[in-house]
Amino acid sequence: MVEKVLFIVFAALAVGSGVGVITRSNIVHALMLLIFSFVNIAAIYLLTSAFFIAVVQILVYAGAIMVLFTFVVMFLNLRQYQSMEQLHPVQKWVALIITPLVLAEFVVVALAATWTAVGGPFDPETVAAGGGNVALLGERLFNDALLPFEMASLILLVGMVGAVVLAAKEGREYMETRAWADTDEERTPEFVEQEV
Repeated sequence: MVEKVLFIVFAALAVGSGVGVITRSNIVHALMLLIFSFVNIAAIYLLTSAFFIAVVQILVYAGAIMVLFTFVVMFLNLRQYQSMEQLHPVQKWVALIITPLVLAEFVVVALAATWTAVGGPFDPETVAAGGGNVALLGERLFNDALLPFEMASLILLVGMVGAVVLAAKEGREYMETRAWADTDEERTPEFVEQEV
């Protein structure tokens, strides 16, 4: 009974903070609400004894991805962004057409779904006998799904190499060398420091 009450509390907090994310005009407040939503989702994972997924939720989403979002927000010029026109005139009409269609799709899917739990091969006793859910997840991931795991790592590697190559090309195009010979001033350490 306590787990059901906690689930309802954490789910309500997650949904409420998610609604707050899309209704806040201040983007920093929206980021904080998004972190709060991620923490509540991790708490729901803890209630279902998915400890590994809960820790990954905190480390990856509430940690790394939110740090990335925060850096992007801090690098943007928010005053200039807020003074810009946020919507094109056509976007409002497209949103008015698409929103009811998406809502109807959600309703149809929710009504057609069978809301029964499907038991897998791992019940709590099997998980405990296998060394815990982290051990079983690692065994399944590195034994049964090794090829897809390695393919995903190669795809991420290709993406990182591509980003580095594009950044290097962009840097070379806009890099300007300093013409030191054009200055008549003496190149003292103070002068060099000021120029840099």
